Amino acid sequence: MNIFTFGYGGRASWELTPLVFELRPCCVIDVRLRPWTKQPGWSLPELKAQFAGEYHWCRSLGNVNFVRGGPVKLFDERKGMKKLVELMRSGVSPILLCAERDPTGCHRIAIAEKLAKLTGAPVIHLPLLTDSPVKRVDEQLALTLDTQSHGHTSGHISAATDANKSKRTQRSKRK
Repeated sequence: MNIFTFGYGGRASWELTPLVFELRPCCVIDVRLRPWTKQPGWSLPELKAQFAGEYHWCRSLGNVNFVRGGPVKLFDERKGMKKLVELMRSGVSPILLCAERDPTGCHRIAIAEKLAKLTGAPVIHLPLLTDSPVKRVDEQLALTLDTQSHGHTSGHISAATDANKSKRTQRSKRK
């Protein structure tokens, strides 16, 4: 039994599908405060359609400070952690899903570490997947987490700030 984390920033939703299949029994636990994004494939209705019963949005584990910044503060930590512990006791490994590609810049690392203390399970941050055809999970786990060589990352603050802008201010500036 493991605790997995996955950040979707800059990725296609199909990149998570083979991991969910190979890591079974597992469940994608969406830990965003609001499960909607402009990035195709990663909003609640699309994820429910793609993963059916293996996807759950857990608002209680959303970071209420993600827009304004500040320390991680979960919406309802006690309720959310209780659900995760129950899930793991039933024999299912969680895949904590959030937008931030790099786990060190995301609140899901705090959730994973707290859950590890409660259950004794190891935390595995699923690595960046290569552009080549998806490899087996054990090969993917051997990859290094190297966000610098892959161009951009999608952080909470930038994504949230951009989402709150009006259409007029989102337009690119004319040269």
